[in-house]
Amino acid sequence: MTTLDTPRGPAAPDRPVRDGSRVERWYGRLDAIAYVGLLNLLVIAFSLAGGIVLGWAPALSAATSCSRARLRGEAQKPLRAFATQWRRRFLHANLLAAPSAAALACLGVSLAALSGRPGTGGLQIALAAAAAVCLAHLVLALTMDAHYDLRRAQCIRLAWAFLVRFPGAPLLLIATTALVAAITGFVPGLLPVLSIGVWVHLCTALCLSFYAANDRNLPGAD
Repeated sequence: MTTLDTPRGPAAPDRPVRDGSRVERWYGRLDAIAYVGLLNLLVIAFSLAGGIVLGWAPALSAATSCSRARLRGEAQKPLRAFATQWRRRFLHANLLAAPSAAALACLGVSLAALSGRPGTGGLQIALAAAAAVCLAHLVLALTMDAHYDLRRAQCIRLAWAFLVRFPGAPLLLIATTALVAAITGFVPGLLPVLSIGVWVHLCTALCLSFYAANDRNLPGAD
């Protein structure tokens, strides 16, 4: 007697496997979207809790630490982990971010003052480029602080050294920031629900890959 290769016959076991893997992929994607959405909400909420001026740096630091843990597959309760890191790193994160934040503020004021003035296009481009470098330094400093056991001054110094030695790293961070900003400008509704969380998570993932590549090339590394 012959048999037909029907869905109820010999080929049937393959379908649940394929369907299961497809479901897992969709679940993974939805879980990632939900996570960056929660991260976005937490950054905004805790920035407001610190009066924005004193709240944004520890909020970004906590978000970076939580993203690092997730990327490394570490189990965590996001809300509790975020709140703990925000409280623990409040003063430290503000002092760590102060140099880059001060430079960004000065550059922003200068750009605003030059806006609309004829003959200042080149200077505005230079100031915007400097602001982008300062933002990349801030991201590197925050991720180094989360990833390595370093003192605050070491994080600031090594972030600058990393910028100079590996210019491709800040370029990728700047490009990622510009892409997220462009998409958010096109769809402003993403800002309160996804944009900040996506930006933090992507930048953290990029920085961890930079550090892993650098660590592999250190003398004595296996």
